[in-house]
Amino acid sequence: MRKLTMILVSLLGIGVLAHLLAGGFYTVLPVKLYPATLYINGQKVEEGERKGYFDNGKEQVPAAIEYQGTMYVPLHLVGKHINQPVGWDPSSFTAWLGESPDKQPSRQGGQSASKVDSPAESSQTANRDGQTDGEKQITASEKSGKADPNQPSPPENQELFGLKLGDPAEQVTTLLGAPARREPSALGYEWWIYNQDPNKYLQVGIDDGKVVDLYSNAPQARIGQVAIGTSYQALSSTYRLNDKVTFAYRGAQVEITNLIKERPLVMEQDTALIFYIDKHNGDRVTAMRMINQLPLLQGGFYETKWTYRGQSPNFDPPPLSIKEREAIDAAHERQIIDLVNVIRYRYSLPRLSWHEKAAEVARKHSSNMEQHQFFDHVSATTGMDPFERLKQAGIPYKAAGENIAAGFVDAIEAHESWMNSLGHRKNVMEKAFTQLGVGVMNDYYTQNFLTPR
Repeated sequence: MRKLTMILVSLLGIGVLAHLLAGGFYTVLPVKLYPATLYINGQKVEEGERKGYFDNGKEQVPAAIEYQGTMYVPLHLVGKHINQPVGWDPSSFTAWLGESPDKQPSRQGGQSASKVDSPAESSQTANRDGQTDGEKQITASEKSGKADPNQPSPPENQELFGLKLGDPAEQVTTLLGAPARREPSALGYEWWIYNQDPNKYLQVGIDDGKVVDLYSNAPQARIGQVAIGTSYQALSSTYRLNDKVTFAYRGAQVEITNLIKERPLVMEQDTALIFYIDKHNGDRVTAMRMINQLPLLQGGFYETKWTYRGQSPNFDPPPLSIKEREAIDAAHERQIIDLVNVIRYRYSLPRLSWHEKAAEVARKHSSNMEQHQFFDHVSATTGMDPFERLKQAGIPYKAAGENIAAGFVDAIEAHESWMNSLGHRKNVMEKAFTQLGVGVMNDYYTQNFLTPR
């Protein structure tokens, strides 16, 4: 999920937008950016490459902004220079410096929407399905939950298609052969895509020559006793599903608010297991992921809080150049059509082919939403809906559908969110659709489905 950088109150890093999580809407704020030189206790704050800006580990952001006569500076900068922990809890809109306040009730946030058009019907649905993460804290006394001794013990070595986290890259090629594609991820490692057989579709994350991430929604996917189609009851009999998952990492005490009904997280030693639950197919496991602790924290997959003493741990994803971001966006587009075709294969539906002109329309809409900070099927700048955009591009169709999503770290999370919403799922699973174009811009995703004339 898009990570909320801790500027005072809820101002984002560039200072032009407030994302109000509770209501799920965006409000444009008329702020002024100043290339200010900032001093704390007489000590000059180290600037980044641009004067008056500093590097927050992810991007260059202004040291000060002005809104309605009040000057705001990043709380993170202040905490860093006076060696005090800082925190931001988006569930309760609480920020703090130094000792954390009492815990507050939590909410999740995120966005996705779908729209479909055909000669017979036109409908629109919307839902909120995703997670937020900022720099947050818990009390250090929290301890991680342990498996119920009355429940079956899961296998000690967790594997997916014969692979486990930490395996060398050479073992991957020995076992599976060369991947169909090698492409970058938003979390700094490389995805190896094995899409040659939909029964064994697999994404393998490789970093520094070792496996750090594994994901599959293929029919034959299995981790220990849990396979695609395993019931929620059987899953909860195999693993204890805790509301809170806690662990120590790099000197920080981490607490994750689990989503046990839709995306339960289980920690097995240093391995994070994520099981995606299909709410619209009897609450059965529909996909699974094994991921190292660092990318789990960097990706903001769940509402996460942590405490630390001394130097603040850096759980931000690696900064990306424009060229790197474009390559990742293109990779997400390719992965999304792979994921769609695997799920359609599981349900004996025709495979979708790539439609580049529809992808161009989708890219422009994702870019438009990202640049102008809105989230809607109808463009805030042109007033056109998805079907008008397709017609303007000269794309004839018998039926068409659009899914949009925002705030997800990668194609996997966006796809799984769509699949747990009936409106999006209907587009993904529509038998009449034969073509798909996908456009991604940062963490904005658009799918355009087509049945050509």
